[in-house]
Amino acid sequence: MTLDDFSQALFDALNRHFPQATVTFTTTRDITLTCRAEVDADTFIFIYFSALTGKTSYALIHLDQRIAGFDNYRFWHYHPIEAPNQHIPCVEPTPEEALSALAEASAKLSSRV
Repeated sequence: MTLDDFSQALFDALNRHFPQATVTFTTTRDITLTCRAEVDADTFIFIYFSALTGKTSYALIHLDQRIAGFDNYRFWHYHPIEAPNQHIPCVEPTPEEALSALAEASAKLSSRV
């Protein structure tokens, strides 16, 4: 996937699942993209994508701890909100699928707090 394609898909998914978030995109040398979407004062979503290597990660962070996420370090896997240190194999999610899952995790988090 190109950086432009990923950026557009990510932008659309963020608008759909986190319309209230304050979002900051940063690109480096037209190769990597980082994104921080502030959900509330204690919670944000961090996304990293490298068009060169394909490395991709999506993380829901609350009080400086990863609560849930997806990444492809060694293999595609997710970190469920119930056990964020686990690595459960999965197929590569689209930005839409990843952010939909993180929106569900964020809703669970909100109901626990």
